[in-house]
Amino acid sequence: MEVEMKNFNDYYEYIINRGNTNGGHSLEKIRRLLALFDNPQDKIDVIHVAGTNGKGSTAHMLEETLALKNKVGLFTSPYMTKINESISISGEDISDEDFMEIIDRLKEPLKRLDEEGYHNSYFEVLTAIMYIYFYEKKVDLAVVEVGLGGSLDSTNIIKKPKACVITTISKDHVQILGDSLEEIAGNKAGIIKEDSRVFLYPKEGTVKKVFTDKCEQSHSKLYTYDKNEIEILKLGSTYNEFNFRDYKNIKTSLTGIHQVYNAATALLCLDHIKDEYNLTKDDIYKGLFRADNPGRLQMISKKPRILLDGSHNKEAIDALIKSLENYTYDRLIVGFSILKDKDYPYIIEKLSKVAGKIILTQIEDNPRAFDLDDLYEIVKEKFDDVEKIKDPIEAYNFSKKIASDEDLVIWCGSLYLVGNLLKYEKES
Repeated sequence: MEVEMKNFNDYYEYIINRGNTNGGHSLEKIRRLLALFDNPQDKIDVIHVAGTNGKGSTAHMLEETLALKNKVGLFTSPYMTKINESISISGEDISDEDFMEIIDRLKEPLKRLDEEGYHNSYFEVLTAIMYIYFYEKKVDLAVVEVGLGGSLDSTNIIKKPKACVITTISKDHVQILGDSLEEIAGNKAGIIKEDSRVFLYPKEGTVKKVFTDKCEQSHSKLYTYDKNEIEILKLGSTYNEFNFRDYKNIKTSLTGIHQVYNAATALLCLDHIKDEYNLTKDDIYKGLFRADNPGRLQMISKKPRILLDGSHNKEAIDALIKSLENYTYDRLIVGFSILKDKDYPYIIEKLSKVAGKIILTQIEDNPRAFDLDDLYEIVKEKFDDVEKIKDPIEAYNFSKKIASDEDLVIWCGSLYLVGNLLKYEKES
């Protein structure tokens, strides 16, 4: 018997309970679902953004800039505090009412497809809601971030993107995307369609060749740059400033050297499409500076200073540690937890070299989460001053309590953990 859905939480539980794909990655399920809604994804302009790290920040930069003159949809994942954040138009999240109304229309088609053996997962349903919502709200264009990989990600149902933007490539989700950087790059390159425009974060060697070959095969135009084309003027704790080609003194409020390159990648795309979407160079300057990305080097407390950063793989943790050079502090207090399928030995090794104290906690409601006692034993082998507190909020408040105004606290290792803390800070 079907459970009646009465409030937003019931609808949220309904979509979450659709579960993960569990290895059955295919576009056939969402293709059948969206065909029942007359394929809204093919009736809107889409900038498709893929990559291992930086795709969320790059997507926010694109959306913030384009929204100065256009009605722009933005799809990102995972959300930080509420599922509505995944789907927004020009900075306004989808309402509870619109979210529920679209699910009401999806329920019967989903049930029929389930019976036919085409079960759409949580993320596939969220993707369908997004494409239907953006089409019905008549966006001028949508910036759509890939969930995982590229080729078989449910967002990749679109036939003809206006632009493909590809950020960094590094090893993550190797059990799904492949063991080598070339395999992972090949998966990301799956978003490139016939006669596409592709804007590529700097790549080298065989990884770059994956993209040049794909562009050649698909008759697509490739735009990229070398890092030495960028002149960095300032890397600070509140903003970056740099020169890039014809753009001088560009500022970003997203900090860290990696955000300079993310901004340059976004700028590469924006400069190329600016006339199509009525943007001026001034709009590009303004949009890049206005863009933020919750949970990425985000200062959520000033006394004591507390940063949240969802870095959870090798490349992201390297970027975080490099960014910490822009801060002065007496002691670095690291709050941390991580999922078991991440490169935790490398991450723990790196954090143990910069930390003055480490506080460990448990990631809640995730089967891939480390058992706290097991994580404690691993960290204890590398670092002496370790505290373990199972409840994340209790652990977070403990870090606040022990930090002086001259200390810096950083919570990192998992976007799930960071989202939990961000939600707590917003509500308290």
